[in-house]
Amino acid sequence: MKKKLFTTLMMVCLFAAAGTLQAQLLLEEYFDYDAGRPLILDAIESSDNYDGVTGWSTQNNSKSGINCFDIVEGPLTYDGYIGSGIGNSVRYNGDDGQGPFKLFSENVNNDSTVYISFLVKFSGDETVTGGDYFLGIKMEPSATSTNWGGRIYAAVDPVYAGEEVSLGINKLSGGTTTWVNSATGPFLPANTTHLLVIKYYVGILNGSSAAEEEGNYDDIMSLYINPDPAVGEPETPDLIHQDASQKDIYRYASSGKVIGGARGIYLRPSVMGNAPVYQIDGIRVGLTWEDVLPASNSLKNVSAKNFSYHVDNKIIEVSASEFDYSSYVLTNLAGQAVLSGSLQSDSGKIDASKLNTGIYILNLKGNQQASAKIIIR
Repeated sequence: MKKKLFTTLMMVCLFAAAGTLQAQLLLEEYFDYDAGRPLILDAIESSDNYDGVTGWSTQNNSKSGINCFDIVEGPLTYDGYIGSGIGNSVRYNGDDGQGPFKLFSENVNNDSTVYISFLVKFSGDETVTGGDYFLGIKMEPSATSTNWGGRIYAAVDPVYAGEEVSLGINKLSGGTTTWVNSATGPFLPANTTHLLVIKYYVGILNGSSAAEEEGNYDDIMSLYINPDPAVGEPETPDLIHQDASQKDIYRYASSGKVIGGARGIYLRPSVMGNAPVYQIDGIRVGLTWEDVLPASNSLKNVSAKNFSYHVDNKIIEVSASEFDYSSYVLTNLAGQAVLSGSLQSDSGKIDASKLNTGIYILNLKGNQQASAKIIIR
């Protein structure tokens, strides 16, 4: 049979033994760019400064040319998290400068929920009592829009050794921010990597105008702090923020126009030293908990389209009922080939021991063609 042309399929359905794993990621960011470069290269004042390599832009204002986010060598790691240990990471240096953002692949609105998981490490070197927010949800794609919701705040006090960091959340500006406290906890150690998961329910339009909707806002923001990646979504979040009198991210404007939704992620710079220095990595955005936090072994024993594979000690063993594959190519998430070779029908083994830990695309070709995401640890 004539060999088919090989085409990499970047999005596939992965079928685990217990059922189907269909990750619908709206954004996946591991900062796998050259260490030492700014997140946004050659930024200038009063521009969106879109970076064609990283895909990040800046808010268009007088400070958009002041770089304060840099790619640093090495990723953040968190045991069991699928976004752990991949690529590099980005560090905010504490300056009052540009506010970078990256858009999701779709807008989430009108009775829908978005999940955002990421790794973060806060510096404990300086006291930050103001507790400004350091990350938020961008409501509109425009670089001139200043509407952000889903805000996470952080304060740092080095006096409390091992519990220096306090977190808070607020679904939008105004209202009262919900902070961890002595009754709820947890207070977090600085200079330690933490896994945070935002769950944001985007409510419906209540009424037919801004006046009718006022007082009936129904968005709900939840925050999970260091959840166990091997377990499903916890029944109770560590923090929750809901206020019917506080505007939603998807709502009527006073003009009568419907605006907003969960459109992207925004990294906020400090204002007058009110936000701590931090390092962030492993951002995953999806529509379900399972999208952003699949079980740690869910990409190790998988049946994908037309074949299955098993990973053990960085040896990938491929099998199929009819083994019609003669060669393979492993690419990283940027589409770059990192390993290739021939497959033998009697073994189907691939030695990936020289690869760094991370997520790759395994592409097979021969009389059939197939591909699947695969994790190497």
